[in-house]
Amino acid sequence: MLHPQYAGFVLSMFGFLMQWPTILTVVMFPILVYMYVRLARTEEKEAYAEFGDEYSKYAERTPAFLPRFN
Repeated sequence: MLHPQYAGFVLSMFGFLMQWPTILTVVMFPILVYMYVRLARTEEKEAYAEFGDEYSKYAERTPAFLPRFN
C-alpha cells in the first residue's frame, strides 16, 4: 500500500540527504528507509488479517511504495 505519510517522510529524508550530506544523514537514511519498509509490511499483514479478500483486491490494484503511471 502506498502510505502518503511514509512516502513523504522518505522523500523528506532524501531531501535532507541532498541538502545536507553529512555522515549522520548518509548513515541514517538507509536505516530509516528500512525501518519504514518493515513498518509498512507489518501493517500490510495486519490489513490482510483484518480485511482478508477485500484487502487482497485492493492490494492487486494499488502499488506498494511507488505509484504506477499507466
